[in-house]
Amino acid sequence: MKTSRRSFIRSASTLAALAAFPGLACTQEPARKSLNLLVLGGTGFIGPHEINYALSRGHKVSMFNRGKTAPGMFPQVENLIGDRNGQLDSLKGREWDAVIDNSGFFASHARQSAELLYGHVDQYMFVSSISAYAESLTLEDDEFSAEYAVMDDPSDESGSIYDQHYGPRKALCEQEVARVFGDKAINVRPGIITGTGDPTERLRHWLRRMVAGNEIMVPGQDDLPVQYIDAADMCGWMIRMLEDGSGSGPYNACGAKDPYVARPLLEGLVEATGSTSELTWIDWEWIRAQTSANPNYGPWYGEGPLAFMQVNNDRAMAAGLSFRPIADTVKDMIAKLDEVPVREGRRGGFSAELEAELLQKWHAKQV
Repeated sequence: MKTSRRSFIRSASTLAALAAFPGLACTQEPARKSLNLLVLGGTGFIGPHEINYALSRGHKVSMFNRGKTAPGMFPQVENLIGDRNGQLDSLKGREWDAVIDNSGFFASHARQSAELLYGHVDQYMFVSSISAYAESLTLEDDEFSAEYAVMDDPSDESGSIYDQHYGPRKALCEQEVARVFGDKAINVRPGIITGTGDPTERLRHWLRRMVAGNEIMVPGQDDLPVQYIDAADMCGWMIRMLEDGSGSGPYNACGAKDPYVARPLLEGLVEATGSTSELTWIDWEWIRAQTSANPNYGPWYGEGPLAFMQVNNDRAMAAGLSFRPIADTVKDMIAKLDEVPVREGRRGGFSAELEAELLQKWHAKQV
């Protein structure tokens, strides 16, 4: 279903006021019951969204990490120091209502924490990824019909956590958690997460150019479906699902209700940001003939619609997942655009200089 420019702009006009933490709903009612939550991680991208939302609902939170990334971020939260690589002593002998595992990237780590916490927490929520699905994913697939991605040697835990084995390793982690916790395991499979604190340029790339007000080169088809989910929307839903206590199994945490469509999405963002930028759509074949550079445009890669940008989110929505207008997300991100450094290897498209050069060549070709 395509998103019209008119409907996008109408939703953009409903921008909400920001609370103390961007993306946090301005009026939060306390939860029906108070939970004692453990967060594995907590100071990266989605962890702060989870913790701030949980605290706003009156929950008690402990977090477990190495204490190296932003150690003073939550002075009011108990910080248990340790390492997923076998250094779990600070978790022993403790009881929590639920655990959110943000930092499980290797099966051995998921196995160790799940086995240690079994019997000491009621629910284990693991943050996985739609990358856990095999490339055979189709539009007809849901959480139960889609096949897992696999790797030749499942025991191989060498290399970077974000290397080519990221997806298969997430799948292995899911299986470990489900093996230990059974129907008390919740596997959340996000698509492209964005929002305040996003360490990638998969959406920031476009916002930076809109803020600058320059002409923007957009590669590929203008009708490509694109799915983004705001970390604030996803994390709030995760906390509420733990409060409810009825969640079980896998959920595709992809937004929004229907996939965005590339052109109305970007045109709507230009409008919502008040930018003077013009969008120039150029096909990939011409771009690749001009340069050997291979940029990362996030969902704008390749030609043709991708099943991974149209993932079925019916089950998550039935469990309460909801979405603010993406214009709210944009306002939050622009307010803090330069506060979070871009993670190495997560930069967006071409440099501004090369983009300007390509645009000049493109316009000269049109004369």
